[in-house]
Amino acid sequence: MRIEATTAFLYALKPRGIRFGLENTRLVLEKLGRPQRRFRVVHVAGSNGKGSTCAFLEALLRRAGLRVGLFTSPHLIHFRERFRVDGREAGDDELGELMDRLLVEGLEVPVQEVLGWLESSDVERRMAAASWYRERGDASQFTRLTFFECTTILAAMLFERAGVDVAIMEVGMGGRLDATNVFDPSVCAILPIHLEHTAWLGSTLAAIAGEKAGIIKPGVPVVVSRQAAEAEAVFERVAAEQGAPLARLGHELEGAGTWRAARFRVAGQELGPFALGLAGAHQVDNAAVALGCLPALGPPCWPLPAAAVGQALGAVEWAGRVERFREPGSGRTWILDGAHNPDGIETLRAVLPDVLAGGPFRLVFGVLGDKAVDGMLPPLAAGASEVVLIQPEDARGRDPRSFASLLEAPPRLLGSVTRALEVLAGEPGPPVLATGSLTVVGEARRWLLARGARPAPWGGIDGESGG
Repeated sequence: MRIEATTAFLYALKPRGIRFGLENTRLVLEKLGRPQRRFRVVHVAGSNGKGSTCAFLEALLRRAGLRVGLFTSPHLIHFRERFRVDGREAGDDELGELMDRLLVEGLEVPVQEVLGWLESSDVERRMAAASWYRERGDASQFTRLTFFECTTILAAMLFERAGVDVAIMEVGMGGRLDATNVFDPSVCAILPIHLEHTAWLGSTLAAIAGEKAGIIKPGVPVVVSRQAAEAEAVFERVAAEQGAPLARLGHELEGAGTWRAARFRVAGQELGPFALGLAGAHQVDNAAVALGCLPALGPPCWPLPAAAVGQALGAVEWAGRVERFREPGSGRTWILDGAHNPDGIETLRAVLPDVLAGGPFRLVFGVLGDKAVDGMLPPLAAGASEVVLIQPEDARGRDPRSFASLLEAPPRLLGSVTRALEVLAGEPGPPVLATGSLTVVGEARRWLLARGARPAPWGGIDGESGG
């Protein structure tokens, strides 16, 4: 199948709600010959920081000489971003070939039948319409699997085909009933959790922690980042019940210093100071959790020479996380960050004075309809010299007129991300920060790349580190 047909079919599986469960995924993987058992797995859950931690892990494992698969979500621009092997995104043709196999062997559906339905129902065109989010789900006539279950299976197939040694699997939502929980990991990691997706995961930190703790397996080591006491108690209890060795950041594992000079203690070994490739004090914790996973994997992942650790951590890049772009010739600076909840915004606010040397910034902000915008926009706007509100292209994008009153001074309403960036590019002023949603980041990133702007690592981050 062409990549356009592949993604159209998958997006047409997205139900109007969210469906949890593991049995359907397990059944299809059985039909495909259990590809998930051909490589080792690191399983990563949490509310914030999963993607950055996965990026640090990928860099460390590749520095150890391993062939590494990485499965993350969502993507920013292209569907293939979700699947990486040794740092390279999956190819369109490769994903199409795997989709053919998934249909025929896993779902027992003829490819031509799906292609005929796609053509007759005009799905590819309808995906671009504003009504698509309400209409999708049509492809469920072919399978009980959801979009995320299919993409998880495609990842397993891809990593088997590529012959990876280790696959890093990022949880989509929750953990206990997330499709990625069909994998048998060698080590698990749980990043900080917050109140999120409460309609599905529970209304308290303890309840949400219980869902995240569902990835903890009997006897499998688990690394836990700093947590609220209520959540940490749940992880400690579940780890004890499962006989899972537990390494907690701030106890058995340490990360300290700044992102420009980070120090770590892992399995009794002192490492650093290292400059990290990702900006922000919170990245020290994310890098520490990634390092904390290595001892469970053993040689050649651990012990890893200090110089190799520093080089890996310093070279990490992760799109849309305090990511800086610069335009050749103009000197303009753009910053993109995917913060999409109050905790993510607070983390972003803490980073900005450092990366901007205390200077001003212009804010471009947009959110999806289910977000707590009252806890996001006012705190961030307080430090901005100008606020521009936009509506993301996503059908769930919230009309900024519905929350403009949260601001003391009237903001500018410029419609779309593209329109806002075009206007601000033509006006002198301080750096522009685009945030509020990963959808906003994806739209801004597409515009910047088309304009010729390119990512520019923060000063002093060049992959060279001490040890």
